Amino acid sequence: MKINGIQTSGGIGAITGGSASLTGAQLGRDSSDFESLVNSLTGVSSSQINTNHHLNGDYTQGFHGTYTREEDKTALPQGAAANASNGKGKTPVIDRTSELYEQSMELENYLVKTMLSSMRSSLGNNGFWGGEKSYAQTMYEDMLYDNYSEELTKTAGFGLADQIYIELSGQRG
Repeated sequence: MKINGIQTSGGIGAITGGSASLTGAQLGRDSSDFESLVNSLTGVSSSQINTNHHLNGDYTQGFHGTYTREEDKTALPQGAAANASNGKGKTPVIDRTSELYEQSMELENYLVKTMLSSMRSSLGNNGFWGGEKSYAQTMYEDMLYDNYSEELTKTAGFGLADQIYIELSGQRG
């Protein structure tokens, strides 16, 4: 039988035509090579992560290296965490230079970003000139609000990251 100019013989297991010949074993090998290629693409290798703890091409700043002073290693809680008692009668100490605190800030950033997204959705979906927003406008507006949430997390002093840090570091009673 001929399909698109290729002579087939031997059923599904073999396709021959011209100088190319694929057997069932070759198809199986190609299939397993393709599967291993797909599996290798699903994970992120350590070489793809920059020293600032972000993937290559990530446009956000992040919180790595935000606090570097010596005083930041023994900081007192801010915001809502400053009012919370730890149950042990002593004030918790926060190491803002630690990776745990950076991750706590990432979680606070996520919560602030969620809050800003809810506020932004209440504004409507019109662009600057009154028409519907283009894809590019929407994308850059998302990036703008990501940066807003990052700056709010760094400077507003909500104290959520401090509370998370105190809880995860075991200083809460």
